[in-house]
Amino acid sequence: MRLSISVSSLMIVLCILAAVETATGVAWAVPDPLSLEQSLKALAAHPRMTASADLEARLPRRPSLYLDCHGLAFNHSLFDDPNRNQPLAALLSPLAAQQMEIMARFFDVLLADLSFASESEAMAVAYIQFDRASVRRQLGQLSELRVLELATVYQDLLHRRAASEIGQQWTRSLLAQALGQPEDLPRNLTEPALPSLPDGLPTLDELVSKATEGHVARVPSQDRPESDRALIQWELRQQILELLLRLKALVAAERSVHAEATWRDLKLDESRTLYDQEVTADLGYSMSQQTQTRFLEKRVAYCQALTWAELNALAGQPLWAPTSREEP
Repeated sequence: MRLSISVSSLMIVLCILAAVETATGVAWAVPDPLSLEQSLKALAAHPRMTASADLEARLPRRPSLYLDCHGLAFNHSLFDDPNRNQPLAALLSPLAAQQMEIMARFFDVLLADLSFASESEAMAVAYIQFDRASVRRQLGQLSELRVLELATVYQDLLHRRAASEIGQQWTRSLLAQALGQPEDLPRNLTEPALPSLPDGLPTLDELVSKATEGHVARVPSQDRPESDRALIQWELRQQILELLLRLKALVAAERSVHAEATWRDLKLDESRTLYDQEVTADLGYSMSQQTQTRFLEKRVAYCQALTWAELNALAGQPLWAPTSREEP
């Protein structure tokens, strides 16, 4: 009886401790699969919530491996600046800044998985071509030079696939750290249902007015010099302007990717017809190219959602409530 009571008491204590840890956010298990909604709610005990502004400014913010919304929007032109992918911490509340970080890391993991799938398909196609060429060389139908050329292509794609596989682990490590669980890497992610985006863009003045009214960022208080408040206000306006310009550029990127996707779909249909007629030996190349186009489509969609989320964050609104012209 004493043993039974002792074990029961111990179980009660362990349950209480587990409940306390969960309630305070000290420890929690990363779900599998993990959704974006779950990720955004698990930040109560993240160290960045209470970190000093000075430490926050000195800590590095590592760029995304695949997302790079600014580079995508401006096609890596002279306007390309990887630092512009990171929201300015001084303009956001600690919670909003960390939520933006999680969204970017979450999307980057999804893109890493798509990249790995694309590189795997391309590598498989290259291997088949190399293997067939090796057989034909033995039969005297191909030269050694051609076989070596195909072997070089295969090895290059094999390297790219290995890099993509490492990218999967890298992006998951960054997401785990953003979640406050650096030793618990998420394995499977649930594809988020992206919010519907508005048809048109609000004006700069409309967004600045909304952001000023609902601003919950680290804005200097009234007892600070007027120059401090002016600098923050100017930077807020500039940040909103840059986000609006990025959205306009992403519209052009979306049209470009849509045109390519249409072409790739028709190309795959053509390749499938030739395959059925036994004109070509496989469909691998067309399929791998289509997968790469799907990667680009997702990247544009994620960047649009992320940019709108930052505009919402600057105005003190929920990140997943898409901005509309009437209420940005």
